[in-house]
Amino acid sequence: MMLSILAVVLLGMTVIAVNRSSLQNGTILEQTQIGVYGISLASSIIEDASGKAFDEATVDNAVSLTSQLSSTLGPEGTEKRTPDTTKYFDDFDDYNGLNMKVGVAGVDSFTVQAKVYYVNDANPEVKVTGPTWYKRMDVVVFGTGVRDTSRAKRGLATGDTIKMAYVFSYLNY
Repeated sequence: MMLSILAVVLLGMTVIAVNRSSLQNGTILEQTQIGVYGISLASSIIEDASGKAFDEATVDNAVSLTSQLSSTLGPEGTEKRTPDTTKYFDDFDDYNGLNMKVGVAGVDSFTVQAKVYYVNDANPEVKVTGPTWYKRMDVVVFGTGVRDTSRAKRGLATGDTIKMAYVFSYLNY
């Protein structure tokens, strides 16, 4: 009789351990899927921007002096930024100030932000105030992620942040 009780207790502990392990693996898989979507969003913004002209001044013409480039970065004139599209953008720096909400059904919701600025040609980590032949885009994607209630109760972030950077250069031969 005692042996049967110990066997049932041992079986119960094994079932609980297997269930706990399965739940942890499911959470890890879900977090990985959310991370892949976030990286894809950041990459998509960078790819879209890098396929555009370097500057508003280079959309239809070549330029040979940095003084011909835009001193203000962001959408110009009739280019409009709407919360859910960048289809009116025609040059790289139109993405400056982008702040877009993106929902992925069944996965997560994301906020995508982008900043574009001129950088030093010798060190693309250094921002400069005037036009150069180099622009850098920093894209940040915030995902709400899998809610971790223990972290939320302590006032800590419960989602992930993905950061990517890209340097775009203009060469006129």
